[in-house]
Amino acid sequence: MDRARVVEEVVEILANKLHQLPPPANKRSEAEEFDYESQSFAELTANHLDVAEVMMDLEDAFGITFEDTVLGGKGTETVGQAIDLIHTKVNRQRK
Repeated sequence: MDRARVVEEVVEILANKLHQLPPPANKRSEAEEFDYESQSFAELTANHLDVAEVMMDLEDAFGITFEDTVLGGKGTETVGQAIDLIHTKVNRQRK
């Protein structure tokens, strides 16, 4: 799966769960670009339950497990880092 597709799916899930994010570009009316990848999970939500729900949704959507990784923890502080991790896991499974 290419990274752009992972970005689309991750942003869709995050925007639906964490209402602090604007919806994806195809569902927004303004032409302004929003940098999802630089957003930190700590800024998006302080609620650990929100993070756990997002993680479960991402695991279901991509058929992966985060194992000992927690979104917002070391190495996955930002949405972009989480996207990179998911992209790596999805492509590793396909080999």
